[in-house]
Amino acid sequence: MEIRFAGGTSYGRGPAQTWFRFARPLVDADEPSPLALVVAAADFGNGVSRILDFDRHLFVNTDLTIHLRREPAGEWAMLDARTRVEPHGVGLAASTLYDERGAIGLSAQSLYVAAR
Repeated sequence: MEIRFAGGTSYGRGPAQTWFRFARPLVDADEPSPLALVVAAADFGNGVSRILDFDRHLFVNTDLTIHLRREPAGEWAMLDARTRVEPHGVGLAASTLYDERGAIGLSAQSLYVAAR
């Protein structure tokens, strides 16, 4: 994936706005669809909006749910992602999903979080 941070965010802790584009085909020489891009990008929500240090904590995505209100278009998808972790080790990464024309839906990742 080609990844570009936006809105003054970076690969640090906290909320992130991140654009994604496939750097190469997923399967052989088949061109991936905009829907495949959005689904792949949605799985990055907790990674780009982490609030704990990856070196000291383990994050397991126990599920990924995606809701779209229209078919994605274009070769770029963006996440506006935020992660919250509770003291008992359960978290949620929630993202608003965008394509080049605007907002298209939401994604959520349930997280199990533990110290390494």
